[in-house]
Amino acid sequence: MDSISDGKKEYKSQILDFFEDAIQNSDSEKLNFCIGVSFRDGIDSDYISFFERTILADWHEEHEDIVNIIYQFKDDRFSNALNEIALNESKFRKYDTELESTLRKCVHALKAINSENSNEILANLRKTKNPNIELALAMYNE
Repeated sequence: MDSISDGKKEYKSQILDFFEDAIQNSDSEKLNFCIGVSFRDGIDSDYISFFERTILADWHEEHEDIVNIIYQFKDDRFSNALNEIALNESKFRKYDTELESTLRKCVHALKAINSENSNEILANLRKTKNPNIELALAMYNE
């Protein structure tokens, strides 16, 4: 991976092919590789459909990394999936500690999306009185 230049998108077409193969074969190791190498090579909107197809998939455990990446897209099509991840700890947030980093990343992604839908989801999440949701929202002076 060290041979891949940061953000130059030199290997984009190959990475997209690898993503497709990872999804078709439910290959979690290949997905993990694709996430890492695409992040290093430079992610853009051509990757959205791959993340949309994998964000709620149950054949991998890369949900936190995907949430971290989709934050940059600010795309409302991810709002409902972010809500599902935030609410379903046993399925999507198995590795969250008491700080619930994946949950907080969902809150930040929903804030970045800033649509009517994402804002409604945030309002509903806030009603759970989860202190980590409150902590994440406090960063926005809310």
